[in-house]
Amino acid sequence: MTSIDTATTTTNKTSSDIGLLDPGHKAAGLTANNVACWFGAKKVLEGVNLDMAPGQVTALIGPSGCGKSTFLRTLNRMHELVPSATLAGEILIDGVDIYRGAIPVTDVRRRIGMVFQKPNPFPAMTVAENVLAGLKLSGLKTTRSERDALIESCLTKAGLWNEVKNRLGDPGRALSGGQQQRLCIARSLAVSPQVLLMDEPCSALDPTSTRRIEQTISEISETVTVVIVTHNMQQAQRVSHRCAFFLAAENEPGRIIEEGPTKDIFSNPRDERTNDYVNGRFG
Repeated sequence: MTSIDTATTTTNKTSSDIGLLDPGHKAAGLTANNVACWFGAKKVLEGVNLDMAPGQVTALIGPSGCGKSTFLRTLNRMHELVPSATLAGEILIDGVDIYRGAIPVTDVRRRIGMVFQKPNPFPAMTVAENVLAGLKLSGLKTTRSERDALIESCLTKAGLWNEVKNRLGDPGRALSGGQQQRLCIARSLAVSPQVLLMDEPCSALDPTSTRRIEQTISEISETVTVVIVTHNMQQAQRVSHRCAFFLAAENEPGRIIEEGPTKDIFSNPRDERTNDYVNGRFG
């Protein structure tokens, strides 16, 4: 078990440095090797091994309290933001360890974006300013024409452009809940992530907004690897290529019970506990 290094490195970049609006931008693969997590003395995850293939959607499923969201947060070093958090094992992006390799934490979180359960647009910013917010945090310099093109491109990818193109100067908080969540997705896409992590992004949304978010996931997964935590089994079946089923026995850390192609997890699981969960017999 090792403490997590929270050192950061900030550099000024131009749009060409990170592939802004770069048609050659490629999704990255993520690999977890024997990952274990603690909060203080409490071990919450043990022995997690998972390959998240580039350009695919991987769904993390399982009952509450089995470590899915904790694992998701290890994938872009958000786990370390809890002072008592420690981690063992490796998280690799295209073969490079994000904790002990040469990638600065600021670059890790740019390359591996995050969308949370509750929509969180910056309340004092307009729709347009929300999309561009990550550029300033990443030290990215852009021209006015690049910014205008980026706003339209990211809002289009998030399935929101037609709804807000005449409202770019309105506060982000003035949008509906589903629109705010898609605005957060657009904000994440603005810094050209290779991976997008999504922690129950539709749990607070109505069915129509949920459908639009799922359409967005399907469209962006061609160029961005998506890892999504969801308790909605129908959603996992609709949006993901692969699933990983997490479970924690009483007073034991969470672990992966089974992972594989989504159709196999739901139609022909190897473990009876997986079969029980996906068919609604517990959880």
